[in-house]
Amino acid sequence: MGRGVAISFWVAIAVAALGAVGCTTGDDPGPPMPVDPAVIYAQMCARCHGLDGRGDPEIRKTLPAVRDFHDPAFQARASNDEIARVIMAGKGQMPAFGAGLSVPKIQALSGYVHRLGTRSGQP
Repeated sequence: MGRGVAISFWVAIAVAALGAVGCTTGDDPGPPMPVDPAVIYAQMCARCHGLDGRGDPEIRKTLPAVRDFHDPAFQARASNDEIARVIMAGKGQMPAFGAGLSVPKIQALSGYVHRLGTRSGQP
């Protein structure tokens, strides 16, 4: 009986190991999807920063520190990396989006924000 228990134990281990090979934890991100920073911006940023990047006029009444991406001082000092850091960690009253956006999405969004401030009209 001792040998039968040992064999059963090793069979159970082998079955568990083989079963684990095909299992996922539910964290599978799925297939890669293209990142559209304009869509992310419209969904997550435009409410405060406005579609044109100048800051929503109504929000600016209560939150005057809302960044205007067209401001020449902002454009002169803001790098894509700095914009990405602010998107990730937040700043002042701006919430952090690092937990909700992947690094590639944050990088694409930071470039979009930087370019948005250099446009002269609506995006």
